[in-house]
Amino acid sequence: MKMKKLATIVLAGSLLAAPLCAISAAPGSAIVFVNGINNTFDDAVASLQVLKTQLNARDKNNTYVYGNAYNATQGALSDVYQVFKQKGVEGTSPADFWRAIDGNSLPAGGMNAALQQKYIDLLTKNDIPELPDHLNQYRNYLKAQRKVVLVGHSQGTLYTNFEINLLVTGPDQAQGKISAVNVGNATRYQLPGSSYLTSHADTVIGALSLVQTVLPANYSLGWHPLSDALGHSFSKIYMNASYSAAGQILTQVSQQARN
Repeated sequence: MKMKKLATIVLAGSLLAAPLCAISAAPGSAIVFVNGINNTFDDAVASLQVLKTQLNARDKNNTYVYGNAYNATQGALSDVYQVFKQKGVEGTSPADFWRAIDGNSLPAGGMNAALQQKYIDLLTKNDIPELPDHLNQYRNYLKAQRKVVLVGHSQGTLYTNFEINLLVTGPDQAQGKISAVNVGNATRYQLPGSSYLTSHADTVIGALSLVQTVLPANYSLGWHPLSDALGHSFSKIYMNASYSAAGQILTQVSQQARN
C-alpha cells in the first residue's frame, strides 16, 4: 500500500514538473540577417532563407527564430556613398565610436537613456535611417530572453557593429546577449563575443581596404568567377554549400547562438 502511494506521488510529481520544465526552458536564439548594399527586400529575404535552411540542417531540433533587419537600398551609388559616411563615424574602436559621432567621449557615469537616444537620433538622421526599427526588433528578442546573433554582410557589418555597441554600452545592458558574425566584413574592429570571415578573394572588401581601414581578410576561399566574379556575394560565394566558407560561417553562428 505504501509502495502504491509512493508511486502515485512520484507520478504526480513528474506530471507537474514536466510543464514547469517546458516553461522554464530558455527560448532559442534569434538569428537576424543584416544585408549589404544594393539589395532589395526580396534579396535580403532570399539570403536569410539560404542561411536558415543550412543552419537548420546543421543544428537539428533547434529552437531558433529568424528575422531580417533590412538595410534599404537607394541604388548602388547612393549605397556606396552611405558606406563612406558610416565609415566616417565608425571611430577607431568601440569606445572611440561615440567621439566620432559628435566629438564627445562618454561621461564617467556611462550612457543613460537620454544620451543613448541622442546618439540614436544623430545616427538615424545622418547615417542609418533604419536604426530605430532594427533596435526595436532586437529589444523585442531580448525581452523574450532570446540571445541575438546578427549575421551581417558587407555594409550590414557596419550596422551590426553600431547597433550592438548601442545596446551593450547603453542602459539595455545587453553584454553577452547580442553578438555578430560579420561576413565580407567592412568594419575596422569587432565587438566582444563577435567574429568575422572575409575571403582573400573578396574584391569588394579588398577595394574598400585601399581607401578605408578594415579588418584583414582571414579566409582562403579561392576565386570562383562563375559564381560571382567579385567574390563578395553572400549566397553565391560565402554561403554556397559547394565552398568551404559556408561551414565556417554556420559554425560561428551556431557557437554564438548556443553560448
